[in-house]
Parts: sequence; structure tokens; C-alpha cells
Amino acid sequence: MVDKEIWAEALNLAKDQLRHGKVHFSELEGVTKSIYEKLISLSCGPVIDIEPEPIKQIEASQHVKTKKGVKCAVCGEEFKVLGSKHLSSHDLTREEYMKKFGVAKKDMSIKIARKTLTGEDNPLKQMQMIMKEFGIKRGDVTQFVLDNGFDNMKSLAATAKEKNVGILELLKAVDEAQEAKGNKK
Repeated sequence: MVDKEIWAEALNLAKDQLRHGKVHFSELEGVTKSIYEKLISLSCGPVIDIEPEPIKQIEASQHVKTKKGVKCAVCGEEFKVLGSKHLSSHDLTREEYMKKFGVAKKDMSIKIARKTLTGEDNPLKQMQMIMKEFGIKRGDVTQFVLDNGFDNMKSLAATAKEKNVGILELLKAVDEAQEAKGNKK
């Protein structure tokens, strides 16, 4: 006959282990029975000359989403996106993995920060500033940059950053230097 009070205590202990990730839900019944049997044996009093059993760590596979990545529940590797390419190494599809481990689609990847060029780093903004400052058309900006001794817009921006000045100041300085030498048409 099952002692309901001890069984309830065993179930609560097993649920605690489940909550802390020490056991998987599918192992809950077996763990509960094991705890129940140990509680029954303990309630009978101390037993002499019994070797202690080695404690078995049951590590349940867990899908974990962190700030840096998503941990695969099967092998424990960490990825930014847990994709079908990796899951195929475990003979799983994304759908099978999500169903097996109870994972939502949004938890299969982390948000990846995308760097966008803003302000003076944006090439379109740079072209607009040159057009406005020097009164030239958009189609003539590239040629204007080439005429001032730069290979392209990127080299202009890189040189400006290197000298710690804005692109307009750099172009004005180059333009004035060329006028002083008489090289300008």
C-alpha cells in the first residue's frame, strides 16, 4: 500500500528537481518513485553496513537563450541562430527540435545588432553635404572628389577620419591648396 503523505512529499521533491533543471519532465515519474522508496526506507530507521550509493547527476538537456546566443539542447553548443544546418547534425529539423524541447520560434535566435551608418559616416549624407556646400549636382560629386585627389568617397572619408576633421573641411583645405598653386581650372 502506498503512503499518500510520503508519496506527496516525494512528488514535491521531484517537482523541485524538475524546476531547477536537474531532471527532465519525462523522467518525473521514475524520479518520484525513487525518492518515495528512499523516504520509505529512511522512515524505517537507520540501516547499518550499507555502502552509500554514488550520487547520480541527471543532466537534462536544456534549450537556453542567453544574451550572447542560443544553446543547443542536444549538444550544448552556442549559436546566434540555431539553424537547420546545425540541427541536421542531430538528425532533427527546426520544427522537430522546437516540438521536442518545447521551444518557440522566437527563442531559436537572438537579436543581432546591426550597425547602420548615420550622420557623417553615411555616404549619401556625405554626398548631400558636398552638393550643398560646393553647389554641384549629384552626378558630379564623384568626379569632384576624384579631382580633389581622392580615389573615391571611401578614401575621402577615411582620410578625414585619420586627420580628425570633417569631409567638408578636408575638401575645402584641398580646394584652397589647389587654388593657391594655380592647379584649379
